[in-house]
Amino acid sequence: MTTDRSDPFRHLAVFFHDVDDLVVTLAPMLAEALTRGDLIWAAVDDPVRGAVERHLGSAAGDVVFGEPAQPYSYSGQTTASRRGDRLRELTADGRGALILSDSSTVGGPGPRSSAPDFWSVVDASCNLALSGLPVTLVCLCDAAVASEDTERYLYWNHRELFEGSTASPNPRYRAPDQVLASVPAPPAPPLGPPNDQATFTGVTALRSVRRATRRHGEEAGLSDEQVDGLVLAIGELVSNSIEHGPGHGTLSWWTAPGRVVAQIHDVGRMTTTTPGLRRPDVRSVRGRGVWLARQLSDVLHFWTGADGTHVRLELSA
Repeated sequence: MTTDRSDPFRHLAVFFHDVDDLVVTLAPMLAEALTRGDLIWAAVDDPVRGAVERHLGSAAGDVVFGEPAQPYSYSGQTTASRRGDRLRELTADGRGALILSDSSTVGGPGPRSSAPDFWSVVDASCNLALSGLPVTLVCLCDAAVASEDTERYLYWNHRELFEGSTASPNPRYRAPDQVLASVPAPPAPPLGPPNDQATFTGVTALRSVRRATRRHGEEAGLSDEQVDGLVLAIGELVSNSIEHGPGHGTLSWWTAPGRVVAQIHDVGRMTTTTPGLRRPDVRSVRGRGVWLARQLSDVLHFWTGADGTHVRLELSA
């Protein structure tokens, strides 16, 4: 297997036993990034941070310790989407970015965020969301705490692996859709009975869907711009359900001051596990709706269960 050099995005993994040895392994990559003036982010735990600072000395001041984007606790799709959006902004001036990441920080707080399957969803989703960006993402795994699942997911999601101090192509790499078919997205946490719920059938329902969406956004106190974005996002998601699903479904609302949660459910099953993560080609006339909905919301999470497909959107003032 060979890596795709037509895509500037690189995704590597490294197992380590000692943090100082780890930094020696990463030293050439760090030196090259510093020489080029690339952005360097290190979303790592305290022992790795200390080793990086000791190795780099005064040059450690050029490293930003922390995530380039705010992670999200239950939706690996959202974590990856936020990374993609933020890194697209950070590299817009032509600079590259080197990101060091480990499982202690990848998903933010929450019991599910540190689980191997959550990390796998984030990594597979990043392979879509970061595609085309001049970003090198290096995932660090402490061999002392690695489980069989951790090792399997790291092998599945990374095109390159460090062997000693050299990065080599990974023959066990799997395409994101294959990984996410094996590690499906978890359901969003239950919210209790909704404030409002309505069914929709066919494209004729879109007018009433948009009208109800505007009302809920205004009741929550969202800004005019946010309300317009919410109307567009929900319209795109419902249209997607009608066009690609069974043609009918349910739209539920949980509305509170400063916050709106909407959930769409239909009895169909998704043929793709992470819609809207890969930025559509500027020349494409289709496939933009879900990606746009992700840009207009704080959280957008898809999952499929025995009862069909669900989409949850969250937006706060």
